[in-house]
Amino acid sequence: MSGLNVLVYSGPGVSLNGRAYLLRTLRQFLGHRYAIIPIGADTLRAEPWETKAVLLVMPGGRDMPYMAELNGPVNTRIRAWVASGGRYLGICAGGYYGSARCEFEPGTDKQVVGDRELAFFPGTCMGCAYEGFNYKSEEGARAVEAIVDRSAFGVAESLWRDDPTKIRIHYNGGGYFVPRADDNSTRVLVRYPDDVTDPHDRLHRIKDAAAIVSCEVGRGIAVLSGLHIEYAWDFLAASSYTQPHNRGLVALMRAHDTFRRRLVGAMFLHMGLSPDPSAMADCADPSHSVRAPTVTPVFMAPARATGVAAVASAMYALTAMATHQGEYNIDGVKDMVLQDAEDIHVVTAQTGDRRRVCASYEHAVLTPDDVGPVSATDEMPESRLHSMLVLCANDALPDEHETPRFDMRAAIKYMRETRAHTAGSWLMYADTTRSTQTFLERNARLASHLPDGTVHVATMQLNGRGRGRNAWISPVGCLQFTMLIRHTQRKQAPV
Repeated sequence: MSGLNVLVYSGPGVSLNGRAYLLRTLRQFLGHRYAIIPIGADTLRAEPWETKAVLLVMPGGRDMPYMAELNGPVNTRIRAWVASGGRYLGICAGGYYGSARCEFEPGTDKQVVGDRELAFFPGTCMGCAYEGFNYKSEEGARAVEAIVDRSAFGVAESLWRDDPTKIRIHYNGGGYFVPRADDNSTRVLVRYPDDVTDPHDRLHRIKDAAAIVSCEVGRGIAVLSGLHIEYAWDFLAASSYTQPHNRGLVALMRAHDTFRRRLVGAMFLHMGLSPDPSAMADCADPSHSVRAPTVTPVFMAPARATGVAAVASAMYALTAMATHQGEYNIDGVKDMVLQDAEDIHVVTAQTGDRRRVCASYEHAVLTPDDVGPVSATDEMPESRLHSMLVLCANDALPDEHETPRFDMRAAIKYMRETRAHTAGSWLMYADTTRSTQTFLERNARLASHLPDGTVHVATMQLNGRGRGRNAWISPVGCLQFTMLIRHTQRKQAPV
């Protein structure tokens, strides 16, 4: 299967925070080679997604709304695609949904019991593995000491290094997998410790309960997890975990973060994918974690040998639109906000400042209250985005500390020597951006005041766009840019 799209279901039922954590983890491990694309039910129902997909991910949340949206023809398509060589990853609710039967909190007011159509795992996903789950809080969460069966992954032993076989992983509401007696298509990758209890009888402990299973489905594969392997410690606030069984959750996950990341990498390798080796690297400082790529500031400078007055006029036109005082404290930077499709924090670089802005820029993961409602036909809405634009005159260009992977000074020097005219009149550069095209296209107010011929370059694009709805894979080392050209007859023939 030659697809490059990793499709993340984002329809009704998906946990908003869980989806945000999942997207960040997928971009961390797979974003260097694959396009990570949130999709709604309509995409699975009406579009030919199978030809370009390499992985379908069902996040945590509630699987009953999944059934309401996807039962019938959509599930039939999903199962046929996996059987023909596709890959399915189901986490927590996605694990229940991918099993032949779900038995969730039987005999309680949260009971969900019944058969499931995908049936990648031909047995029952029984949950919760631990009592105390609450949809509206983290009081049932814990850092489970999961037991990894390295031999089941089929990856090189050297990948694991000297990692322990017992790893602390986030758990909240997931199930354990009970196979049928005649099942020979499933292998257990990870098991729970022996403190799991039967939801039908909480006094009965379950030994060797399966936490993550790998299922052969025709020529394809489905991996189902009752654990939140996508959760990193730095996603979480220690103040959310106040119960006796989870007060130390964040500290335990931080101590085991490197081991968790290698487990996630081994899982993707087991599925036949190519994770980024840097996502599985050791972390030298245990107080930090290896992060996914995040959006960085956009530096803008004149590339054509333009006079001081012309440069000042162009910069003034941009700063004059930024009329709102910034509401966010971005590492102490004083900024004004240009309110467009995004909130663009505009900063003017000062001559001689060695470090004018923060090294990276990342807005916080939002709480569910910050995100609008989700419909059956739309993808889950993103939060309001923020960007930073740093305006640089000729004597205030960024140095190697601010743009370590692109020599902006050398690039501008070359463009001037080759007498760049309209094409390449100004240069915009970001180490990491969502999409150079989307940044200029969506932010119409900003684009209307950019000089003709402005070129926006990036070392890495997180959500690069191709023709139509195609994603643009944007690994490091590629030449990737968007140029703003105004049609001379745009009133008669707008472009």
